[in-house]
Amino acid sequence: MFVHKHSRYFITVVFAGILFSQASGEKEPRTFLFGLIKFDKESPYESGYWFDKWFRSREFSAPVTLIPIELKYGVGFNGAFSGGISNPSAKDEKGNINYEDDTIEQLDQGFTNIWGPAIDLDLGLVNLPHYLIRTSWMNMMTGLNYRRSSIFSPAFLPYSIWGNTTASWGEKKKFSPLMNEFLITNTLQWQPFNFWYLNFRYSYGFATTKFYTTDNEIWDDIPTGSGTSMALGVGIRFIMDPGKSNRFTIGLDFRHSYTKINTINDPGDLTPIRDFDLSNYGFYLTISAFYGGKRSIGDEAKKLYYHRDYVSARNEFKRFLKEYPSHANRNRALEYLEICERKIPYVIMEEGVVLDDKGETEQSLEKYLQAKSLVKNDTIIMFALDGRLDQIALDWMNEAEMLLPAERYDDAIEIVRRVARFSDHGTKALRRFKSYTILGDGKELQKAGFIGKAMGKYAEALNMNPELVFMVKALQYNAGIQMVNLAAEADEFDEIPLAIESLKYARELAGGIGNKNEKLLQDLQSKLDKYDKYKVNSRIEERMNLAREKQTRARSERVELGMSLPQIQKLMGEPHEKVIDGSRDDPNEQLWIYFIDKKTLYLSFQGYVLFRIEEI
Repeated sequence: MFVHKHSRYFITVVFAGILFSQASGEKEPRTFLFGLIKFDKESPYESGYWFDKWFRSREFSAPVTLIPIELKYGVGFNGAFSGGISNPSAKDEKGNINYEDDTIEQLDQGFTNIWGPAIDLDLGLVNLPHYLIRTSWMNMMTGLNYRRSSIFSPAFLPYSIWGNTTASWGEKKKFSPLMNEFLITNTLQWQPFNFWYLNFRYSYGFATTKFYTTDNEIWDDIPTGSGTSMALGVGIRFIMDPGKSNRFTIGLDFRHSYTKINTINDPGDLTPIRDFDLSNYGFYLTISAFYGGKRSIGDEAKKLYYHRDYVSARNEFKRFLKEYPSHANRNRALEYLEICERKIPYVIMEEGVVLDDKGETEQSLEKYLQAKSLVKNDTIIMFALDGRLDQIALDWMNEAEMLLPAERYDDAIEIVRRVARFSDHGTKALRRFKSYTILGDGKELQKAGFIGKAMGKYAEALNMNPELVFMVKALQYNAGIQMVNLAAEADEFDEIPLAIESLKYARELAGGIGNKNEKLLQDLQSKLDKYDKYKVNSRIEERMNLAREKQTRARSERVELGMSLPQIQKLMGEPHEKVIDGSRDDPNEQLWIYFIDKKTLYLSFQGYVLFRIEEI
């Protein structure tokens, strides 16, 4: 009966049946909804895992807040590169020194005369973006830098030739720039893994130099020079103890600087050099200490995401956003959170499908309902879930329908109540199946001899479900026959009129009840006449009570949205049916059903407050 009544859902049921289709290969992805929904079982990782591992593995780490000190020591040369890529070498750049007269003999420096050591010290590097605007895309540190450099084996000046032009230029000296640079430095750290990071540097500032010496141990106080200096650098740092709050690194840097000594202080006219530039290239061993930079809960959340634990990842991303509200990659965390919330229903639905395959429909239903409650703006999965839920509802409703001929009314309505938790099929059928349970109660009362009460139950059932008219008439006829046997003993006000009505009804249906029963009917009618006055008075009192009740109801509070459960209960009494939504963990969501006259009143509560009223 129910299948034919709801045959219009056949296409939906068939379409949703694809939830149970499985690919034949063990490693092939499971597909649902004609391939629109896929569960890839071949890879243990979410797509994009390897790219993230190499380029974004620490995008949610805490920022490095301070590098108190960084020390570099290395060797470089003042000049330029020569040769090819396969055979590079260094050479002096003669054009970097300008003289007072173009005819002056130039300084001749060989390969060994341009190399020298340098010490480089950074102090107080602070992550300014983090402190000023509370965010930092990468660790961008700003601080002070001091650098001191010299030459191992400087070249002698052509002092004898220079002395022929000016006597003061003829002292035997070496050209050995002793540089002191004072710079503001900015570094950018990129850390793809926990144990090392790349360091990019730009510095700009002021430089001073002494550049004449006799023994390369003591430099002449004059002449001196000053000018501007710029430096670029790139290097790698290895973190020695990544678990501590104050951590140390060791690394290697390549540095290039360009210093313009454009002011020469030479009161004694000791040099023909007007100005010079130093283009320096060097490699440096570096040690440093820093604070911050640890992995955060966001990094752990992303790890869970790429291992397809979307539920745990979602929770951890929420924690990360709460702990780091101004993190530079906050928007990326929000994107991951959105993806997790979109994927979680698919994971839960897949768990339901596995249970469905095992025949555990009750457990799979809970999974489907849970998945549906978490869906956000995804029509594909919603269509698949609705289809499968509709199929389960129809199957159970058919099962309930099959119990009615066997008079298992309580079992049938229990199934319908289960369906009503998640489907309109059950909600709309509650009134009909409830009528059968009332009918069954009447049958039990009739068997026990409580004919009057049984007849009341039959009337109530018929009022709720007109389809029961023939079944009720048959039961009333049987009750009439039964009342024929009990009528002689009827002495209660309730039973006398019921006995008379039953005998009349039995006579009407059977075409006669015999002379003895006709005499019994007359005697009962006689007894009833003696109580007419009492009954009339009783009816008058009853009608007055009804009128008073109507007036009281008219003056009393009406059912309105926003009322609480106790208010409704006080006003309407206990509901005929109560449905608690089992698809969520919140038991406050309830549906109370009242069967009033020929209408059904549906009151929906959320958080124990009435938020929807429906009347069918």
